[in-house]
Amino acid sequence: MRLNRLLALALALSALPATAQPELFFGNGQAPVFREEDMDKRFARSKLNQGLNQGTQDAGCAQLLGAMLTLMGETGVVLHKRDENFMLDPVLVNALNTQLVNPRFPGNAFFVAMVRRVLIDRKLPQEWLVTAQALAPYYPAIDLGRLRFLASGVKPLDSFLLTLPALRERYAQEVQRATSVGASTAEALFRENYLDHEVAFGALELVDVKLEKPKKRRLKKGEEPEPPYMLARLVWVEPEAPTTERYEFHFGKPTKRARVEISAKLQETQFTDLNKLLKGARVLVRGRLWEYKKNLAGIELRNALLFPERDWTKTPMLADPAAVAACPLAVNDLTGFAPIQPGAFGKQR
Repeated sequence: MRLNRLLALALALSALPATAQPELFFGNGQAPVFREEDMDKRFARSKLNQGLNQGTQDAGCAQLLGAMLTLMGETGVVLHKRDENFMLDPVLVNALNTQLVNPRFPGNAFFVAMVRRVLIDRKLPQEWLVTAQALAPYYPAIDLGRLRFLASGVKPLDSFLLTLPALRERYAQEVQRATSVGASTAEALFRENYLDHEVAFGALELVDVKLEKPKKRRLKKGEEPEPPYMLARLVWVEPEAPTTERYEFHFGKPTKRARVEISAKLQETQFTDLNKLLKGARVLVRGRLWEYKKNLAGIELRNALLFPERDWTKTPMLADPAAVAACPLAVNDLTGFAPIQPGAFGKQR
């Protein structure tokens, strides 16, 4: 079925080869255009959409709506303009396919329809946000900050593929391994290719957030001094390599893991309450990649937003499948029984 291929394409994490060039990260510069198709019209009339718009008093349906809105928040902060695909944590993909899908309810197809609705409207419907706020006391996994961000308008990244590990791999390939002939221009070319792009880096540890005063400098006539700004200091530590043996013994000094320090100049408007973030918390930051230190030991981001990030491997449960199956909103009034579903996820201009 075309729908199955669409789901596999939309929900899978893309893997780029080691020889990937910048255009494979950022595409051709033309963002996809999302137009309403028949499936979108069916979704608008669906019982699930009615529940998203009006809320529910049913306990099982509260789990279903809470789970779908949680997934929407997780994928919404990393929507990008490279192509029509979107990204979702593999643990959540598995939870979606095992907990929110049953013979009478294709939850994965409904989730694709929800993402499409947001991309077509260029924002999360306000009614969905109101429903999420009503559910939050009973479904704490919902990140209201992420949903408020989406409700303020879709602001796509240049590419969700340019993760911090991917950036480090490209730096190693294009700069550190450059020959003597290419070394004189490799650093400048890397800066030209990768800086000044909107990116998102996850799995970071929050070191601190503080009010920073700009460095004093002589102002030109008529120039106003730069106001203080909030600065977040973060750190990324290379994950430990997975072990393949049941028992391993290491002698001598432990292997040193790579470490990248990140300073992020924050936007004045944040969708997360910075006062509630604690040192050592796991966070995701999105912003403009502005500068970096040699060998990528440090990175500077501008116009950044901070969001708390869950380690979903520790909390993979989104909803009780039995509760979802009993929910009257969980019926297949979206795909019907046709073997081929018309309409593509997105179309290029």
